[in-house]
Amino acid sequence: MLNEASNAKYSPVTTRDEQRSIATAAAKKKDILDDDGYANKVKLFLTSASSAKSSKITSPKKYKYACTTLLILGFILSLLLTIFIWFTDLYTSELYKRLTIENGSLLYDAWREPPVRPLMCVYIFNYTNFAEFVANDGSNNIKLKVQEVGPYCYRETSYRVNITDHKNGSQTFNEMKIQEFDYNSSNGSDSDIIVVPDIPYIIAIALTKDENFFIRKSVSSYLDNASEYPFVVVSVYDFCFGYQNDMTNAINTLAKIGNKTPPFEKFGLFVKRVGVNQDRLTVFNGHDNLNQMGQLMQLNGKSLLHPWKTDECNTVGGSDGMFFPRYEVQNGQNVNLFHKESCRKLPMTFRSRKKIKNGIIGHLYTLAHDAFNNSIPENSCYNVGASPMPDGVFDMGACSSNSPLLVSRAHFLYSNPSLLNAIEGLNPDPKKHEFLWIIDPLIGITIETEMRIQLNVQVRNPNNYGTLSKIPDNTILPFTWFEIKTGEISPKLDMLLFNLTYTVPWLQMFLMCLSLVGLLVTSFFLMRMLTKRSNIVIISNEIQPKDKPIEKIPIV
Repeated sequence: MLNEASNAKYSPVTTRDEQRSIATAAAKKKDILDDDGYANKVKLFLTSASSAKSSKITSPKKYKYACTTLLILGFILSLLLTIFIWFTDLYTSELYKRLTIENGSLLYDAWREPPVRPLMCVYIFNYTNFAEFVANDGSNNIKLKVQEVGPYCYRETSYRVNITDHKNGSQTFNEMKIQEFDYNSSNGSDSDIIVVPDIPYIIAIALTKDENFFIRKSVSSYLDNASEYPFVVVSVYDFCFGYQNDMTNAINTLAKIGNKTPPFEKFGLFVKRVGVNQDRLTVFNGHDNLNQMGQLMQLNGKSLLHPWKTDECNTVGGSDGMFFPRYEVQNGQNVNLFHKESCRKLPMTFRSRKKIKNGIIGHLYTLAHDAFNNSIPENSCYNVGASPMPDGVFDMGACSSNSPLLVSRAHFLYSNPSLLNAIEGLNPDPKKHEFLWIIDPLIGITIETEMRIQLNVQVRNPNNYGTLSKIPDNTILPFTWFEIKTGEISPKLDMLLFNLTYTVPWLQMFLMCLSLVGLLVTSFFLMRMLTKRSNIVIISNEIQPKDKPIEKIPIV
């Protein structure tokens, strides 16, 4: 029985059934595992799909945010640029702040060492009949005759030296000039011999006219021994840059006897113009006020001089010759040139606009027609002498130790006809003798000049002493007129003025258009994006409210 039972238990049939049962259970278990794996795969697929959908949704949002941010920044920048260019003067102000004459600016080196070398041409009145005139006993009505000779031209190099920068927006300096004879521009040589009034002698006699009889007679007798005529024969060079003769030595001796400083070691027209001039000039450098750049503040530390009647006439001011107030020039208003040899401002009036090289526009100025007219109220403060001068000449005596030196236009242009009638050989012509100045209206810098000034001496010998008695008292004798021409401007200055005239305005116009276009474009797209976004939000709220739950995908 036991064996049967054992055999039954381990019979092939039983084993087969058990194996089938085990296989069936394993298959079911496998099916269950397969079902779980499928579900996991479905879940993984759904998760990845959801992630992909989420990434597809998030990426456009980030793009939109970036575009919105860029549009907002572009709008703000365009708005600021539009305000900056259209409604403020900051653009031009910041540009012109770099065009001052303070140390380190773009114009400082050109101001300190001007690149333009002006041509100074001297025309001299050669007296041709002085011997006949002096020998005349009065029986014949003989006039002094002059013959204009020259020009004798010198190329001049200028420097500003001993510069002191002040914290109040000004600079003090000395002028230094070097002259070199220009044969090509001259008509003759500076070794030519000329006959001109003996100016030291005439000045010495004039300075004694208010002294007592003993001093006048002594001085006249002493000086008569040094000169036979009230004229001197010299070379052009000596007359311009200094000469010594018996008369100058006699005057220096008289000055030493009277315990006075000798007026000169040698006499010449441009003795003070050679080398470093002792006058200290103080000008605005434009740091605080660009319109005042180059305008004189002080002469030798003084803002007020004292030769004239009023403070207005005594005030140091006007241009030193290089820069003028640009606002006044732009508007065609009068400007002033300070003439330190006569201690006064010379008024210049606007005439016209003139096209210069490369299309640069300059404003042409001339010396006011009545600048030397003593009869007008504006010039009444200069009438400090015993008797007023005729219209057309200006008495510099109060500015130069009461010497009888006078300044006028060349050939007495626009002057009283009596001045022309006293001397033969003068022929005023506006085309040749006008005083002209061309100024750039953008920065007020001088472009070209034709400065023409005449120097004269007046005989002041009311007591008819010495050889000077042959010339009637108060006769005005012209002896020279000179012309200072700047010619063409330097290439650097030419390029600067060209850029300021054309490049800068076109660049400003481009920036104005760019700012306006940028503002309009950014405003349009920004408004469009905001409008579109609001529409999307409304539509999305209608399609899928926020409180609706997300349906789950059933797993099959």
